Amino acid sequence: MAEADKQSASTARQVEDLVIIRKIREGDVRALERLIDRYMNQLLSFFRYLRAPESMVEDLVQETFERVIRKLDAYDEQKKFSAWLLTVGRNLYFDECRRENRKREHQQQAVYEPVTSPEDEVVERQTASELLQTLTPPEKFLVELRVFQNMPFAEIAELTGEVEVTLRSRFFRIMGRLRITLEKKAPGASGSC
Repeated sequence: MAEADKQSASTARQVEDLVIIRKIREGDVRALERLIDRYMNQLLSFFRYLRAPESMVEDLVQETFERVIRKLDAYDEQKKFSAWLLTVGRNLYFDECRRENRKREHQQQAVYEPVTSPEDEVVERQTASELLQTLTPPEKFLVELRVFQNMPFAEIAELTGEVEVTLRSRFFRIMGRLRITLEKKAPGASGSC
């Protein structure tokens, strides 16, 4: 598909989204159902891409739609609805990860003795997936979008609302840090989020 055709399709979809959103704001329940049908699969795929535990995916989708509906009046119609929706979902997921990590840390402090030597930590954490766990949720999100989804920096910038050059710089710093960590075989924090 030519770039002009892609832009035209994107603009048409945004116009359709705005019509649906305005109907929802007026109380049209069918428009709400249409919006959910329109974005359900995209949200499911998005959370799976983020590697949310499968047991959480449907709850995250439902909570994302609930938040979007509650905050629909705050939506800026000048911005792409799909990007706003995914941002709400991403923030929800990162909040849940932080909650789970705090809970896990609290349980570990109560049950386990701290690891006493760096050598013990190196033995415990060797895989690439564990290496990714050393990243903060926003860093992990950026790496996963760029590396695993092969998303262009321009699209990531649109999704996150950040400047493309800043994202590129942050990405290369993160990758450098991961490379050094891997070369030294140093451990990082691990978790499921």
